[in-house]
Amino acid sequence: MGLDGNEMLRSLKHLSEVERMKQVVPLSYALFPGYHCPLMGAMLTIKEIDSSVMVVLGPDECAYYTKMATDGTGMAADGCQIVSIVLDQHDVTFGCQKKLEAAFAELAKEYNPKAVFLVTTCVPEVTGDDVDSLADNLIEEYEFPILVVHAENFKTDDHLPGIEHTMSECIHLMEAQECDGSVNVLGLRLGDFRRTETAQILRECNVPIGMLLPGKTSVEEIRRAPEAKVNLVVHPVGLPLAKKMKDRFGVPYVDFQRFSEPKTILACYQSLFQYLEQPMPGKIRTMYEAAEERTEKARPLLAGGRYISGNTALCNYEMHSFLHRRLGLTAQLLQISDLDEDGLVWRKDILQYADPYVTRAANIGALQYLYPVLKPDYNLGAGAAREMIKSGTVPVQMMQAYNTLGFEVNEMVVNAFLTACQRKKGGRV
Repeated sequence: MGLDGNEMLRSLKHLSEVERMKQVVPLSYALFPGYHCPLMGAMLTIKEIDSSVMVVLGPDECAYYTKMATDGTGMAADGCQIVSIVLDQHDVTFGCQKKLEAAFAELAKEYNPKAVFLVTTCVPEVTGDDVDSLADNLIEEYEFPILVVHAENFKTDDHLPGIEHTMSECIHLMEAQECDGSVNVLGLRLGDFRRTETAQILRECNVPIGMLLPGKTSVEEIRRAPEAKVNLVVHPVGLPLAKKMKDRFGVPYVDFQRFSEPKTILACYQSLFQYLEQPMPGKIRTMYEAAEERTEKARPLLAGGRYISGNTALCNYEMHSFLHRRLGLTAQLLQISDLDEDGLVWRKDILQYADPYVTRAANIGALQYLYPVLKPDYNLGAGAAREMIKSGTVPVQMMQAYNTLGFEVNEMVVNAFLTACQRKKGGRV
């Protein structure tokens, strides 16, 4: 027996009614596929740091999860050793100090790391082991830095805090440097920055690309990261580190996420080249004008369309603001994972045009029961294909989102909806 979509909808709140994620109701309490925990986020970041060791401190479940996740070719560690310190009932009762000290003695002898990321999980966080103080004692004994990354899952809704905390800890590896005119890229969780429009423009202007974090990097490259002229923050997880680097080393940053609004993208480029102390290439103005024209032409074709959305690789609330204000679309349901202050201005903008239902992300299984009730024209993000077909809902596909930045984001968003619109009118769901 399935769930009742009408009853499910009655339990949900609208965007205007929520201020904190605790107020956002899930579609069902059995999540499918569910979200990853911060341990996954820490793993995704650390595994790419050459000459480092990641130490997972937790029960055997967390150790097994880490081993299985990094054994495959898609997420295999590259230049980083990943080990676990498995806590048992004795460690939970009496503390993990002795086990931690023994493990580090073995680790130092076998790997001789340039840096160790000590990642805590739920168990040591709940039991109250002072892992930070234990790490400070170990630093005095060994010649390599030890960075503690707190990755407990009971305080979070997804894996992103694990990435953010890992990045923020990297400030302790950095040292003051002479500026080399490069640009660091902070917060690129997935994808290849070098394939983006922005990277191409930097290459054409002979601006070197420095540290990519997350991304393929090394302890040495992180140490030299303050030599950059500016930090490019492409996702909010990079903002805490960017702010710390500005305070400690004077490296400015530009908040240049995957925005959809042409004026916002243009402003990002202007700030970037201002910090680089270079004239902005004329082609950027031409790309801006093309994006404005593309957006204006698309509006009459898309206005009035209704959609539901999951999380995307883009700047989520900014994109929804753009879809409402510039393209005339209307969101019926948004699956969200945060209500941060950073997105408040865009949420207020959305509410000028619509007041969609909101629910927690990562629950495609239950979403299928809402298609017959809401009957959306479009589905943005993952969804239940069979139920979409029955309800006449067309998927909006943005397959290359992770490899985009700049005006190409606007092009991708507009063209994805235009393609879906053509399929809708042609009856090809």
